[in-house]
Amino acid sequence: MLPSLCFLFLLACSVHAGEECGSKKIMYFFDNSRMTCFPIETVQCSPEAKERFTTQRDCQARSIPMDYNTCAANSPAVKRPNGESHCFREGMPLDNESNRCPAGSVCNVGMNVGMCCDKKIQDEYYEEAKATCSDGKKSITSTENEFNQPLVGKKCSHNFCPSGSACKEGKYLAWCCK
Repeated sequence: MLPSLCFLFLLACSVHAGEECGSKKIMYFFDNSRMTCFPIETVQCSPEAKERFTTQRDCQARSIPMDYNTCAANSPAVKRPNGESHCFREGMPLDNESNRCPAGSVCNVGMNVGMCCDKKIQDEYYEEAKATCSDGKKSITSTENEFNQPLVGKKCSHNFCPSGSACKEGKYLAWCCK
């Protein structure tokens, strides 16, 4: 009896007031391969809905430690000949030649310490994150927070773009244009 009650409780929690089972809604999921949260169209009351979050902020708060640092697209850190990949921003107290990143990489600083990341991947990823549209179209911005950031997802097949907009997919990200 208890498992079915828990199951019903979880289903009830995944449906918000005014929404019916089977209705579609944009929710957020944590992507382990990228270590980030992305939007995805979700059918209410589906098994997947229990593993999704209503906002990106909620997804990040529950899935990613505050002090977590990674390279763009969760790409592997670049190691120095000694096998270490930590670094410090130039001019910081612990910055010295032994803590600098190898050629072709940049220091991606987190809370206190950084990691050496492939510069080409970092540049490509952040260029896609700008969500540039062509043919005079503009990227759709997220209405979720006050930062007016482009609405980006992992893949167009996740159907996260608002109705009337077109999804554009790059190597690392997808974004919406209208």
